[in-house]
Amino acid sequence: MKHIVFCVACTVVSIVLLAVCLRYFADAWPLTIIGAMQMQIGALCLAIVLLSSLLVRHWYGLLLGVASVLLAAHPMLMLGAFARPPAPDAVPALRLLSINIVDSAVGDAALDQMIEEANADILVMTSTGSLAGRMNLAGQSYPFRAGCDDPVNSRCSVMLWSRRPLSDIRVQQLSPVGSELIAATLSVDGQRMRVFATRLSKTWFDTFHSFELFNITRVLRQTTEPVLLAGDFSAPVIVADMRWFLGNNRLSSVYPEPATWPAWLGPLGVSNDHIFFKAPLSVLSVNRIDANGRSGYVSLLSNVAIK
Repeated sequence: MKHIVFCVACTVVSIVLLAVCLRYFADAWPLTIIGAMQMQIGALCLAIVLLSSLLVRHWYGLLLGVASVLLAAHPMLMLGAFARPPAPDAVPALRLLSINIVDSAVGDAALDQMIEEANADILVMTSTGSLAGRMNLAGQSYPFRAGCDDPVNSRCSVMLWSRRPLSDIRVQQLSPVGSELIAATLSVDGQRMRVFATRLSKTWFDTFHSFELFNITRVLRQTTEPVLLAGDFSAPVIVADMRWFLGNNRLSSVYPEPATWPAWLGPLGVSNDHIFFKAPLSVLSVNRIDANGRSGYVSLLSNVAIK
């Protein structure tokens, strides 16, 4: 009986590890989902191998354990590939709050309280549903707003609010599924910067995700100001199209990034929500301020420096 359990466990782990390895040889969108959770899958496979090895000790179990460790460790290296630490003497110039509403039923009172307590200069709000009904949130605190101007003809899935004046506002659709990009220019301590807010489609919607990243790249290449880009990208930076996007646009991120999906998994989840930047901007910190994952939204609060 012990040998049967061991053989079944090793067979299942072998198939799963083989599926994960396929992402290194093929760039197909179904493999993106597996690749996004490679670290979690590798850790789970290692746990199964260790438990099964308590029943039967065999060289094949050791081989699977090593393979699991390698597949779980490689994403950790990839996550830090685009990290750029701030200068030692950098000081915060503004605070950015990014909110991804997971449960559309979450009350506006709870969101209002969290927004006021964060005391951010810029607010990026994304949602899988329409945000048109939340236009009255934090009305006095953020008088300058972009997005959801035409909720009837728009998906209204992303909004950009600011305490500082916004200029040259652009709102555009990124793909036929309704993903959006908002761009606006603001000035902080005499430094003009271009702030972008976006929400992308899920990676299992065929190739729309890569197409949307390509369209954002076209916009960024026409931008001369320092870039600050935040929102729900529906993928971690370890997947192929995200690595292409960051590399081609010379964008940086922080390391480690807080996990944001699924919300209930807390720090063991995947970092789908990001805050990217380009010099002379740098992000001093990114913190998830609703770590219990039961609040109905995922929020990231970051301190941004100009240096």
